[in-house]
Amino acid sequence: MRLSRTCSLLASALLWISAAPASASGGDFYQTSRFASEFQPANAALFAAGNLGVLPGSYWRVYHYLAYQAARGRPLSKQQVAALHIDSWHVGTTSAWNGLDPDGDGPSSWLAARAPLAAQLALPVEMEIDVTAVAAHGDPYLNCHPDAFKQAGLTLAARAGLAAGGKPDAWFKLWLQGQDAVFANCAEPRHDWDKPVPKRVVKLPPPLPSDAPAWLRHDHAYQSAAANFYARNVDQARSQFQQIAREPTSPWQALAPYLAARTLIRKATLQFPLGEQPAARERLDALAQAKRELDALAQTSAPARQMATLVEARLDPAARLAALARALEKEPFGPDTARMLSDYLVLMDKLPRSVTLAAREPMTAWIASMQADAVLDQWSSERGELLQAQRMAALDTLRKSWLKQADPIWLAPLLSLARSNELSAAERTAASAMPASHPLYQTVQYHLARLALAERQGERADHDIDRLLAAQGKQMSAATSNRFLALKMLSAGTLDAFLTAAPRRIDQVERGEEIDAVPVKADQQATDDDFDVAVWRHLPMAELKVLRAHRLLPPAWKAKLEEGMLARALSAGDEETALSLLDAVAKTRKSTAHLYQRYRKAASGAGRKLAGALILVNTPELHPALFDKEEKKRYWGCKKEWGDGPVVVRQGAPAPRFLSAQQTLEAAKEQAAMLRLPLRSEFLAPTLLSWARTRPADEEAPKALHLLVASTRMECPYGSEVPEAEQLRTRYSREAYEVVHKYYPASKWTKATKYFY
Repeated sequence: MRLSRTCSLLASALLWISAAPASASGGDFYQTSRFASEFQPANAALFAAGNLGVLPGSYWRVYHYLAYQAARGRPLSKQQVAALHIDSWHVGTTSAWNGLDPDGDGPSSWLAARAPLAAQLALPVEMEIDVTAVAAHGDPYLNCHPDAFKQAGLTLAARAGLAAGGKPDAWFKLWLQGQDAVFANCAEPRHDWDKPVPKRVVKLPPPLPSDAPAWLRHDHAYQSAAANFYARNVDQARSQFQQIAREPTSPWQALAPYLAARTLIRKATLQFPLGEQPAARERLDALAQAKRELDALAQTSAPARQMATLVEARLDPAARLAALARALEKEPFGPDTARMLSDYLVLMDKLPRSVTLAAREPMTAWIASMQADAVLDQWSSERGELLQAQRMAALDTLRKSWLKQADPIWLAPLLSLARSNELSAAERTAASAMPASHPLYQTVQYHLARLALAERQGERADHDIDRLLAAQGKQMSAATSNRFLALKMLSAGTLDAFLTAAPRRIDQVERGEEIDAVPVKADQQATDDDFDVAVWRHLPMAELKVLRAHRLLPPAWKAKLEEGMLARALSAGDEETALSLLDAVAKTRKSTAHLYQRYRKAASGAGRKLAGALILVNTPELHPALFDKEEKKRYWGCKKEWGDGPVVVRQGAPAPRFLSAQQTLEAAKEQAAMLRLPLRSEFLAPTLLSWARTRPADEEAPKALHLLVASTRMECPYGSEVPEAEQLRTRYSREAYEVVHKYYPASKWTKATKYFY
C-alpha cells in the first residue's frame, strides 16, 4: 500500500473547515430563490465569458473569481471552465467534498481487486470500509484517501505475482490479512453520536513467522506504520517510517521520509483542540518541522512540494493566500490552475473577512468587498451592528485603496455596499459613465436604480430600468431579468406597470417547489415574495379591491387575494367588504358554504361578528397575510416572525411608486391595526364562548368549540415571552373544553375533544 502520491491543499480541506455547505465559498446565510439564484449563475460558461448579468454578493466565491477575471479582460473559455470541474462551491476533482464519497475511486476499486484472491484464500470476500473519521475539534475528515486504495490494488497485483506459480500462497495470504488490518483503521470506533469518541486501538497486521521472505517483511513494516498512521497513533507511525527510511533494501525507503513528515501534519491538524493553549504552540512546532523535512525532499518529490504548500498555508495562511492570488491573476491558465484555485477558495473560507478585505492583492480585496454585504439584511439585529461596521470598513478601504485607480471594476463592490445618499457626486458620475459593453455594467446599473429608489427618485429609476430592459432585456438571464423586474415593480408609475413587472421566469438553477405545490414549468411564470410584500404591506383595502378586478392580476393570485381580503374584513368588522367577497371565497368550500350564507343573512353588528367568527374558526387557512416593517411574514397576532420570510426583498424597500402618499398612509394604518390583533384563538374565543354558553340548539356551537381548542395547539410556538401555561390562549383552550363538555355532552364534537392545550 502507498499513501497519496499527489496532494493539494483542498484534498485535506476537511482538516481545515467544517463540511457544512452554508459557509463554504459564498455568502454565509443559506437561502434559495426560484427566480434568482443566490449562489450561482445558470450557465457557468456564459458567465465566465463575461455575461455576468447582475452579480450578487452571495454567489459562491468561485463565481466571483470568474467574474473578476472576465471584468479584467481575461474571460475563461468553455474548455477552461470545464477544466476547473466546478461543483457547487468547490473546484477540482480532488476536492474534499468529492473525496468523502467512499465509493468513488476508493474502497470499491480495492475491494473489487481483492475479492477473487480472497475467495481463493478462504478469507472474507464481503467487506465494508468506512474512510471518514472525526478530528479532535469535531470536524469530519477523509482518513483514507482514494489514492491509498488505488496503490494498494497495484501492490496486491505485484505481490500476488511473487507467489509460487503466480497463485496466491500462504505468504500472500499474510500480506492480504495485513492490508485488511491497515484499512480497518480508516474509520472511527463505533460510538453513540452524543458520546466522546473512544480511544482508538490500532489494528495491526498479524505477526510474521521467522522464515517470512524479505519482501513480506518490508511490506509488513510498512503496513504496520500505515496502520498506526490511520489509527492516529502518529508518534509510533513516525518512528516506524523513519526506520523504513534507514533500510536501504526496503522498496518503501524513498517514500518513507515524506510519510514521516506527514505524521507531523496529522499530529498538528488532528490531535490538538483548535484554539487551545499550549496546544497551539505544539501544533506550530510540528508544522514547522514538517515544513523543513518536506523542503528537503521537494527538489525530487512532487508530492513533497505540494504538501509543503499545505503546511505553508497552515503556518501563514494570509501569505499563502496572497501568493495564490498573485499566481491566479498573473499566470496563464494551465494544468495547475484548478488546484491553485481550489486552495485559494479554501483559504478564503479559512481567513476572517477583515483580513481578506484588507488584502493587497486586488483579486482578494475585490471578492471580499463584493461579499461584504451579502448577508446584511438576513441577520438578527444583534449582528446587524457588526455587519454594518464591516460594510463601512469595506467602503472606506475601497475609497482609500482601490477607487483611486479609476478602474471601473471597483464600482461594482462600491455600489453593492452603498446605501441611500452615500455615493459622492464623482462616484455617481463614474458609475453612470460605465460603458454598456463592460461585463459589470448591468450590476452597476442595477445598484444605481436601487439607490435611486431608496433616495425617493423613483421616476428616474423607472426611466433607467425601462431603457436598460429595452436595450439588453432579451439577452438577460432569467435571474438578472427578474432582479430588474423586482426594481421595476417598485418604480412603476401605474398599477398596470406594477402588475406587468410582477410575473417572473423560473431560474434554471433554483426550480424547487413545495412538496404539495403544483409544478411550475421553466417557461411558465409566477410571482416572487416581493409581490406578496408589496400587495399585502403597501396596498390599502380600497386598492386591493381595484387589484382584485384588474385584468393583469396573475390568475393564480385571485383566490388568495380574495381570502386574505376576507380575513382582513372579518377581523376589522368591515361588513361591506366581507359581503362582496362571500360568494367567491365560498365557491370552493362546499362543507362550510352554509356559514357564508349565515353571515349574509345575519343582522349587522353582533350577528355578523358571530357569523364571521364561525367562518374563521372553521377555516384556519384564512388569514390577513401580514408582513411587518422588516418584511417578515407575521401570523395573526404572533409577535415574532412566522414561517419563511422573503428571500429577494431587501429590508426597507419603498412602497410602489404608483401609490399616492394618502394610499400609503392608509395602508400603514390598516397594517398597524392588524399587527395589534391578538392571537387568532384569543380574537375568536370571547365571541364563541359567550354565544356557546347560551346553549343554542345549533351543532355549530360544539363544533366551533372543538375547533377552537384544536387551534390553540402549537399556535405561534415560541412567539411569546410569557410561559405557555400562563398565556391567554391556554386559558381559553381550557375554558372551551369545559364549556363543550358541560353544555354539549352528547355531541360528536364533544366526544372528539379529549384534551385541551
